[in-house]
Amino acid sequence: MKTTVLTALIMIALIGTGAAQVPQSSTTALVSVKQLTRNVSRKQAAQLINTANTPEEHRELAQYFRQEAQRKRDKEQYYLEIVATYRLHPPRVDVYRNVPTADLYVHLADEAADAALADDRRAFLEDRFAEGLSTPK
Repeated sequence: MKTTVLTALIMIALIGTGAAQVPQSSTTALVSVKQLTRNVSRKQAAQLINTANTPEEHRELAQYFRQEAQRKRDKEQYYLEIVATYRLHPPRVDVYRNVPTADLYVHLADEAADAALADDRRAFLEDRFAEGLSTPK
């Protein structure tokens, strides 16, 4: 009888704690989305790449590529954190493989870093296009 009552009280406390945390995280997400400038979706960026004629469109593309570069740097950081975890605590499956799991994530982190660098270069190029179109000849 005591365990049933105790279990019910613990479940109520867990549900109440979870419900209290949900509004905080959703309001934080709404605030951060409102603070961002106009975001260009992947589909809109693909269309702008082919049709950009004005400096504003090139600046929007540059902003899109900067956001993509940041997203890829975040992904690289995530992979490096996984590498650190796997090096501290290697999974058992690594004993049976020739290559450690951490090496896979090192490779993925390198790819993400290369992709972020490419996006940074593309953003720079789009900024140069915008400057070239805005100056009178």
